[in-house]
Amino acid sequence: MEIKINSIIPTRNSHSQVQVFGYTTKGLPGLEVLGLNGKGRLIKEKLVYLSKKRRLRYPLKRFVLCVEGTELDKSQVEYLELPLMICFWSMANLIPLKRLDNCFASARVSLDGQLDPLSLDAEYWRGVLMDYDGEENLIYLGPREDEVIDSRLQTLDVSELLNQSIGGFSYLLNRQGTG
Repeated sequence: MEIKINSIIPTRNSHSQVQVFGYTTKGLPGLEVLGLNGKGRLIKEKLVYLSKKRRLRYPLKRFVLCVEGTELDKSQVEYLELPLMICFWSMANLIPLKRLDNCFASARVSLDGQLDPLSLDAEYWRGVLMDYDGEENLIYLGPREDEVIDSRLQTLDVSELLNQSIGGFSYLLNRQGTG
């Protein structure tokens, strides 16, 4: 199985898009996070911990998650935790998402299931929509926003989805966004 999702990370002046992709093989079972140099190990261990803490059972396969992009610092890598978790749990058939090509996600995930999403304003989304001039709608996996920016941008409340499938997730109450 293969999967791909778009992620958004904070940069000095704005935000940048990073693609995360993954696949499974019948090789030695386990989870690998590639493309983050030494920073991927912490996320890998966090994903394993969150899975074990919730007693999730997933197939004995080799799960490989890859981040395509440039050198990222620790504060940027943290915002890849949610998209990597979504990819992993989707490939393991733990959450009901199969195709994520047109999805965007960006949030830090605490060990107790608190999601701290990147705060993105309407102006940022308008720029993203200009880059995606196809017929396909874009889906933001994050907190539901009341403001409708464009009919091509939909929001799927990811904490609600995770709670229905896994349980124990919520947003930080006083989230401090970057943007």
